Amino acid sequence: MGKEIGLTDEEKNLIFMASIIHDAGVSTWQEKNKLINFEVENPWDHCKKGYEKISGVDILCPVAEIILSHHDRFDGNNISGLSGKEIPLIARIVHLADRVEVLLRHDTHVLKQYNGVMHAIEKLSEQAFDPELVAAFKNLARRESFWLELTSPFLSHGQTNVCLNSIVNINEKDMKQMATMFASVIDEKSPFTHRHSQGVAAVAVHLAAAMGFGREEVFLIELAGLLHDIGKLSIPDEILEKPGSLTAEEFAVIKQHTYYTYQILSEAGAPYPIPEWAAYHHEKLDGSGYPFHLDASQLETGSRILAVADVFTALREDRPYRPGMSKRNIEEIMGKMVTTAALDSKVVNVLLDLYDKLDEVFTAIALE
Repeated sequence: MGKEIGLTDEEKNLIFMASIIHDAGVSTWQEKNKLINFEVENPWDHCKKGYEKISGVDILCPVAEIILSHHDRFDGNNISGLSGKEIPLIARIVHLADRVEVLLRHDTHVLKQYNGVMHAIEKLSEQAFDPELVAAFKNLARRESFWLELTSPFLSHGQTNVCLNSIVNINEKDMKQMATMFASVIDEKSPFTHRHSQGVAAVAVHLAAAMGFGREEVFLIELAGLLHDIGKLSIPDEILEKPGSLTAEEFAVIKQHTYYTYQILSEAGAPYPIPEWAAYHHEKLDGSGYPFHLDASQLETGSRILAVADVFTALREDRPYRPGMSKRNIEEIMGKMVTTAALDSKVVNVLLDLYDKLDEVFTAIALE
């Protein structure tokens, strides 16, 4: 669309950035399912949440206002107070593109969907959508290549080409801000994991420092802790919040989250060892963990620290089926996990030595 209406490379880069993160305010499947309705009602909550999250990341601030308005109707009555050409152009483009994507069906060949999609979009021209953009989209949509590209297995190649034109140098502050933003998206998936990723990261940082990690390694383990559960965005809410025991089928679904964590972070270009440390937190020293069944010879200290930090934080948290556990119960459970070669004894011993300090850290984060 940006190319069709003659936008500059800089403007097209902003479209790409905004499109990739436009739903940063969505964490749960319930929210996502609501948004796949073409004429979604009251979409403003996730726009506002996304705006607030993105505003906290310096390198993403240029698209914050776009995210806030990416569901603004052209005819007004928006929480932003904007209407017509007052709405940022890129927000109008993202809105139209988002609704086109929602209309596409995966059970019908894409070239057979032109009439239905165009009818739905044109019907809301001047109401939901900018009529000039609708006209540009109609011209673009006459080309079979446009539709085929939307469902092409090579779609990511085109995205990569866009990325190559918008390379941004990021520093440690940017990385921390972005990881913290994604951690908040992950943790808001359930009220029982309200600050889980931040808790794991903080505990891992203290353990790593106590075990002699250097400044750079401590920073990397903090990022890995913040992002270790990013794969949980693929897990249905009802499984994560189930008050009772999981069925074998439900547990099989749970097991996929660490695999997706590894794939997401690797595809995003996260530097070694962030994908490995983040994704291996359910591996066990005896090789019986998941999803890669790595054993002690394949698990670095960083992965072992993340595993211990994750268990400690999970045991201290309230869960749907139990309240947060006491120090005595946590010591007993983690001791058994050491005996069964699930957790590293050295890391657990460091945690127990630092228990009171780590409990203070956990409590402070949980109260935020």
